[in-house]
Amino acid sequence: MAKKKRTRRSGNDRNLPPKVAEQKARLDASRRKINRMRQPVPKRRAIVTLFALFIFTSGGFLVFLLPSHVLVSDLRSRGVATWAEVTSSPRDKFGSPGNIKLRFDVGKREVDTTLSDWGGKRPEGLTTGSTVSVTYDPHDPTRVLTTAWVKDPPAMTLPMLIFLVLAPFFLAGTIFLTVLRHRLLAARKHDRQHEGELR
Repeated sequence: MAKKKRTRRSGNDRNLPPKVAEQKARLDASRRKINRMRQPVPKRRAIVTLFALFIFTSGGFLVFLLPSHVLVSDLRSRGVATWAEVTSSPRDKFGSPGNIKLRFDVGKREVDTTLSDWGGKRPEGLTTGSTVSVTYDPHDPTRVLTTAWVKDPPAMTLPMLIFLVLAPFFLAGTIFLTVLRHRLLAARKHDRQHEGELR
């Protein structure tokens, strides 16, 4: 009678005796419990802070976007085009165009004002003493853009882009910490209930 060859099983495949298996399961459960207890639970303050930053960045994006679109819409509907002299064209600390000053005639009076921005940005290439075509609001001549930007404003500006990128990041952080906090607290509650049942 031929002998059956005994296949050698790896240590992971061997069936452990019931008592050993039970001890191993308890040890694994105890390790998981210790790991959960060691993992810090996200504080509510951190979650609220991230959510507040999400609100701030979302609001900042809208603050740059909506007034600019309203200004362009108003100037397209009732704006008056004219030529203006650039009386001052400074640069801000980042090297971008700052508060550009203009002088132009409105009827019989001369208006000195600041060129309005679009989304926190003003056009490049305007030098002091040069002239530029602008469109102003006859109801409020301080609302003035270059005619080129009234016809074709920028699709996106750097300040708008920064807020637009940061807002989803803060929202994702808020959701992640909220879910993590809920799971950790639920797991610890379950562990305490299990301990109570064993006692």
